[in-house]
Amino acid sequence: MRLISFIFFCFYCVTVSAASSFLPNANIVKIHGQAFIDKEKIEEGAEVAKGMEIKIPKKGDYVIIKYQNGHKVRLSGAIVKVEELTEKSSLLNLIKGEIHTLVKTLTKDEKFIIKTKYASFAVRGTKFGINLDEEKKKAYLCVCEGVVSATQKNMSVDVGKNEDLWVGMNAAKLDVKQSTPAMFNMTNDIIEEMDKL
Repeated sequence: MRLISFIFFCFYCVTVSAASSFLPNANIVKIHGQAFIDKEKIEEGAEVAKGMEIKIPKKGDYVIIKYQNGHKVRLSGAIVKVEELTEKSSLLNLIKGEIHTLVKTLTKDEKFIIKTKYASFAVRGTKFGINLDEEKKKAYLCVCEGVVSATQKNMSVDVGKNEDLWVGMNAAKLDVKQSTPAMFNMTNDIIEEMDKL
């Protein structure tokens, strides 16, 4: 009897371990308009994984991604390459459009980075938005809560609550400023809406 119980226990442990290893790290929880992963139209519930390219062709359309650990990301009129996605590490390459994030406080061994052609933005646990302005050829960062570390080549600066930053391809310096109430409120309203999901 003990042998049978032991075998059953081992089978249970292996089954639970296997099931947990197949849980997705992030899923699409909301779609407004049309969105595609690797050129295939997607629906709510779709898994997001490393190597995928998410595309939202129309400017007013968006998707919201929810991570298993509670992070939420909204992509608007965007093209984003998922370069890394594990329980402890997320690296998103924003190629076009906007991204708004609600990132839970990270532990020392966790990282959440958004990369653009203009700069990289490392998150400490915060609410913020990034917009790629192709007319100005710059990335715009607005922080609503927490701190984001912006890096371009050998320059780095921390951007905090109520602050913003415009950064172009070959910036002479990273100039953090107080965000305007209009830009802060617009960014914060989107993030507050995400928080309700």
